[in-house]
Amino acid sequence: MAIEYLRPVSYAAFWARRIALFALMLMLASWIATRFGPVLEVHFLALYLAACGLAGVALLGAFIGLVNLWRVGAKGGKSAIAAVALAVPVLLPGAYAGWLYKSHPKIHEVTSDLSDPPAWIREPNYDQLWLGPRLTADTTMRQAQFVAYPGLITHRYDASLDRVVKALREAAADRRIRFVEEDVPTAIREREQEEAVPQPEVLGGIPVPRRRPSSVITIPGAALPKPQNAIAIFQGVVINRITGFPYDVVIRAREAGDATLADIRVSARYGRADLGVTAAIADAFLKALDEAMLGSADE
Repeated sequence: MAIEYLRPVSYAAFWARRIALFALMLMLASWIATRFGPVLEVHFLALYLAACGLAGVALLGAFIGLVNLWRVGAKGGKSAIAAVALAVPVLLPGAYAGWLYKSHPKIHEVTSDLSDPPAWIREPNYDQLWLGPRLTADTTMRQAQFVAYPGLITHRYDASLDRVVKALREAAADRRIRFVEEDVPTAIREREQEEAVPQPEVLGGIPVPRRRPSSVITIPGAALPKPQNAIAIFQGVVINRITGFPYDVVIRAREAGDATLADIRVSARYGRADLGVTAAIADAFLKALDEAMLGSADE
């Protein structure tokens, strides 16, 4: 008499595959909606944490399926392996973010001038929602930045302010920083407008002089006004290419005697820790500014 052996079925393994697939789709959909759509960073974090929870459940179900396969030969081994393959990509970004959180200071803002950071033209203020309120930048945060990023300092250039502003715009375009607010001295703005709109050199055979920037009129015998150090401030936004998270940036260029000082301040919009992203943005911009200044010197 032949005996037919019926293998048991591990339903945990089959459900693990379905749950892992849903977790992966949830993560990808939320990332695409954040990178290319209107979903905010704080909402993406909530959706991603939900996806990680589902991926953890899927791994547990896959483990149960593999144990049943080993002990009683239950069906579901392929489903368990597929669940692991689908769940691991969901958990890897979270594991990497956790490593960054442990290895970087718990700050959400950096600046190249710790004693006198560039002031915002328009103070960025965003509702942190479920992340909870965060502390404003204080002495403790600046000290933590100095310990973690000692090379992030003010850059000094032996050049005029207008030349640094021109290089600053080139560096910002190179690092994909989009300016939304500007506070530039009138003379520099007029010079930029004059260069942007070429004027005819000759009109009816008579050379046409270029319009010069407005200057202060002095009265003979009167005391000359004390010269003021000009300052140019630019506030903008830069979006991370991978995550799509926006970061607020303010850049300041100011005269200091015969030189010009350039500073940058970068702030994350959400969360209490930026995982080192703001420092990377600031460092990359200052390096691009150095290259732009070297390029302008060669011209």
